[in-house]
Amino acid sequence: MLEDIYLKNAMIPMRYKNYIKLTASEADKQVFSEINEIILNIKEFVDSGKNLLICSEHCGNGKTTLSIKLLKAYIKSVQNISFSNNTPALFVNVNNFLNEKKLAISDPVMAEKIRLIEKNILSAKLVVFDDIADKSLSEYDINTMYYWLDYRTSNLKSCIFTTNQLPEQLKKTLNGKVYSRVVNYSIIKKITDGDHREAGD
Repeated sequence: MLEDIYLKNAMIPMRYKNYIKLTASEADKQVFSEINEIILNIKEFVDSGKNLLICSEHCGNGKTTLSIKLLKAYIKSVQNISFSNNTPALFVNVNNFLNEKKLAISDPVMAEKIRLIEKNILSAKLVVFDDIADKSLSEYDINTMYYWLDYRTSNLKSCIFTTNQLPEQLKKTLNGKVYSRVVNYSIIKKITDGDHREAGD
């Protein structure tokens, strides 16, 4: 079944492969409702090349979970469509991937894996970039991100970003060109409260 292949190739972390229930606090009911509306219309969102930034100053309040719900909804919406690379959507934890990319310089096997992932970063219709700017970024990191994001935004390929920084904080972390593509090109949804995940779900 194509949906199973697409989900496997999306590189969703093991923790998020099963359903995780989120319960919005009163403060975040509106933003959760707005993100749910995007989930319901995700194919149109992606086909239009739109981008979404889910941000919060707090950790563990469902940003990654929401981004994966969006990714899964998109895969479900295209489950009967054949994609040449079998990767319509992709999940990338930015910090982990940038670290692996550096390690691959001296590891030919990992280098080939990284090359294939980067190819999919450029070609997938939707990419979730998780934990943008979660750590200090080198010039190499910034240049790599700019290459991905400039290509995707120029070709109207959808991005979903999650971050523990607010836009005004990202301005200090990212250079102007990357900041513009992450913030200025995105619909911004800010989660204000703490943990929305329910234990055991």
